Amino acid sequence: MPFQYISSVLFRDSSLFNLLGFIVKQIRTIDYIESMINIKRFELGDYFTNTYVVSKSNYAILIDAGDKPYEVINYIRDKGLELKAILATHGHFDHLMGVPEIKKVFNVPLYLHIADEELVKRDHRTREVQIDYYLKEGDLIFGDIRVKVIETPGHTMGSVCFLIENSLFTGDTLFNENIGRYDLGGDKELLKRSLKRLIELDDLLDVYPGHGFITTLGYEKLHNPFLNGEINW
Repeated sequence: MPFQYISSVLFRDSSLFNLLGFIVKQIRTIDYIESMINIKRFELGDYFTNTYVVSKSNYAILIDAGDKPYEVINYIRDKGLELKAILATHGHFDHLMGVPEIKKVFNVPLYLHIADEELVKRDHRTREVQIDYYLKEGDLIFGDIRVKVIETPGHTMGSVCFLIENSLFTGDTLFNENIGRYDLGGDKELLKRSLKRLIELDDLLDVYPGHGFITTLGYEKLHNPFLNGEINW
């Protein structure tokens, strides 16, 4: 019986659901300890953007470079990590303002979806940001880190999510008990379709949003009013 069915039918009580998720994660940790990634979160800038350094072995990538990324730079240096790339979930300024400083220090490329290129060019706060590679649906490999790119337009036309092992980085597409706006260069119907794609994924995925608290996909399916039908939008 699929876990998704069990979670939606038998585990309406979130405490039981979270307990089951914890147990399964411990089993996964024991069985796959060598494959685990390390994730360090920073809240940066006036909009408290979540910037993530994802590392495995000695390799690292950075997801969403918020403003004034000095803590991030120091962390990467202190840990002796080899930063391979900056990945952006979308083209809004608060997720890109740290890119020039990161590039200056580590000389790494920026990956962004082409559909958000004009968004970046039009905003005076991101005119200095240079896009090196365009993201598209599929897999990328940076050292020992494999990233699955999932195109999720809606918040912006070029929004993407990144699936790395058991962790889903959703940018401003999906938050803890909320979703991203679609009136800042996005589209409501596309966002709905993108969220439908995400809820088909494993309930036990950890969700790392662009702002706010870390959550799990299973929790959001049960408690996020935009996903569970409480809000008709």
